Amino acid sequence: MHAQTALSDLRGSDASGDRFASAGTADEAVESEDVNPTQSNVYALRRTLNSAEAETGSTGLGTNGRVVPIRPFSDRIAAVDRAVPLSDDFIDDGVFGGDTTFDAPSGIRLGSFTFTPQVTLATGWSDNTSQSANGTAGGLYRISPDLSLVSNWSRHQFDASLRGSYTGYPENSDDNDGNVTAAANLRLDISDATQIDSGASYSYSREEDGSAESTASGADHVQTFAADLGATRAVGLVAATASLGLDRSVYTSDDDIESGRDNTLYSANLRFDLETGSVFTPFVEGSLLLRRFDETCSDSICEKRDANGYQLRGGLSVASGPKVSGNIGVGWRIEDIEDDRLDSLSGLVVDGSLVWSPTRLTTVTAGLGTSFEATDIDTASGSIIYSGDLRLAHAFSDRLVAETGVGYSYRTYEGVSIEESTLTGFGGLTFALTNNVALIADYTHRRFDSSEDGSDYTENAIEAGVRFRH
Repeated sequence: MHAQTALSDLRGSDASGDRFASAGTADEAVESEDVNPTQSNVYALRRTLNSAEAETGSTGLGTNGRVVPIRPFSDRIAAVDRAVPLSDDFIDDGVFGGDTTFDAPSGIRLGSFTFTPQVTLATGWSDNTSQSANGTAGGLYRISPDLSLVSNWSRHQFDASLRGSYTGYPENSDDNDGNVTAAANLRLDISDATQIDSGASYSYSREEDGSAESTASGADHVQTFAADLGATRAVGLVAATASLGLDRSVYTSDDDIESGRDNTLYSANLRFDLETGSVFTPFVEGSLLLRRFDETCSDSICEKRDANGYQLRGGLSVASGPKVSGNIGVGWRIEDIEDDRLDSLSGLVVDGSLVWSPTRLTTVTAGLGTSFEATDIDTASGSIIYSGDLRLAHAFSDRLVAETGVGYSYRTYEGVSIEESTLTGFGGLTFALTNNVALIADYTHRRFDSSEDGSDYTENAIEAGVRFRH
């Protein structure tokens, strides 16, 4: 992974700087309450967060076999805030959002929406521009736009987000890389006890060169499409959520060779939350899964990989005042593959997110995630990726914020003896020069280890640049 936009893209919720959330004296009162008394112009996180930017589980700081940016600090907070169905106050508004507030974005009013544009321009150096065992050192430049749209409706909510980055290596142009993510979510508040949620997203990224998937299939580019629709109804102490989901993955190479991995995963989900009104909210969830491949035979020995399966999960959501909020889920998942020559892809599922605010100027986030990935490697049923990360952000003033973090991911294959792990550490600073301009600097270290010979590598990268936002 590149020294991605770890600090260059770090920011509080777009809504944290939304000066148009409501009109009149009510808005002035809210903003007055959000002022941190220990610092001038330091605002706490507003309750209205952009759900299109929420990070559920953990990306392991940009691992999982894809070359993707480290997600902004506020994405974890947005996810935790929406962890309990029909809850409006899961995250206390005194939680520090992890970004400078002197240049907090005010956004541009577009009717009943607030549009927040941002772009980061950075330059730096990496000792392994290709992130591979034979990589060489070289300079780099990065352009990272970030656009956000949030509704200002009294009821319902629409959020949209478009992010991307392009990294160029002047001395090694073959290593140039880009990625993009777009998402939109719509929440309809039918009544105090009924809510409908829908969402759609698209992402493009590059396959990690050292991964077994890239080596086996030659696929270099990954596109994912996702959509979901769900409804939540509260009856007494129980909130029930029924939803449908679709996740499609398409893999291509530079020479346009089609991949046998192209597939679509369909899911039907039912979840029950017990609204106890206490610190802990237990939940149980079950899912029916159908995975269908585009090709009848997805590999060289014609293994039919279509699968049916299920997932069962239970856990707790935690809301302990302004200090600790989060959720943890543990369960089991199985995908029974049609071809009898392939074992079922099954394993433990662990996912969760945590936000801890020890002080009004410091926030810690942690995440765990589990991902089941399809493959077309001969005799392999697929892979399971376990990832986790821990990140800390501290505001020295309203102009200066520091962040550090560490992440780890472990990938294991069913049916073949392949294991991969990635360790990532980073740290950086953001300093607000004006109300719209900030300086950023960060350092990233990455270590990739594989059971496949000749795949291990390390990378060290430094970056510095300027962030503009409105």
